[in-house]
Amino acid sequence: MKGRCARRPFAWGLALQVAATLFLAAAAAAQSALLDVEGMTFVGSRDGADDVLVRAETARFDTGEELAFLYTVHATVAASEGQFGFEVHCDSSELDLSSNDFIARGNVRGRTDGGRRFVADWVRYDHAEGLLFTDAPVLITDSAGSYRGGGFQYQVRERRFRLMGGASVVQEP
Repeated sequence: MKGRCARRPFAWGLALQVAATLFLAAAAAAQSALLDVEGMTFVGSRDGADDVLVRAETARFDTGEELAFLYTVHATVAASEGQFGFEVHCDSSELDLSSNDFIARGNVRGRTDGGRRFVADWVRYDHAEGLLFTDAPVLITDSAGSYRGGGFQYQVRERRFRLMGGASVVQEP
C-alpha cells in the first residue's frame, strides 16, 4: 500500500505536466492561426478618425504575426482628418495590423491628393512616417504631362511628392 501512495503524487505530477504542455502547445497554435476571409475591410484609425481604409476581395490573416495577406486590394489613406491623402489599387498586399504599414504589389496604380496618378510594380506605405514610396520604375501622370522615374516619395501629411532616380518626360505624339 505504501508503494501505491508514493506513486500517485508522481503520476499526478506527470499528468499535470502533460496537461500543461498540451495546453501551452494549443495556446501557441491558437496564437499563430491562419484565417481566410472573403470581402475583408480593414479600418485603421488614429485619434478617433479613420485614416487607413483597406478593402480586399480575399485575405489570409496570420494572427500570430499580426499580418494580413490581401488579394485584389483597394486602399485609401487620409492625410489628416477628413482630408484625402492617396489611394492604391493592386493585385496583392501585405498589411501589418499592428502598425498599419503595408506593401502593395502587382499592377499597382494609384492617385495622390491633387490628382497625380502613378503606376509601379510595388509601393510601400510607412504609416508612422506618413510616407508612400517605391524605388521601382514608375510612370507619373498629372495635369502637366507624364513622367518616368526610378521611384518616388510622397509625404502624405505635407502633400509633397518627389520623383526619384533619373526622371524623364514622356512625350506623346
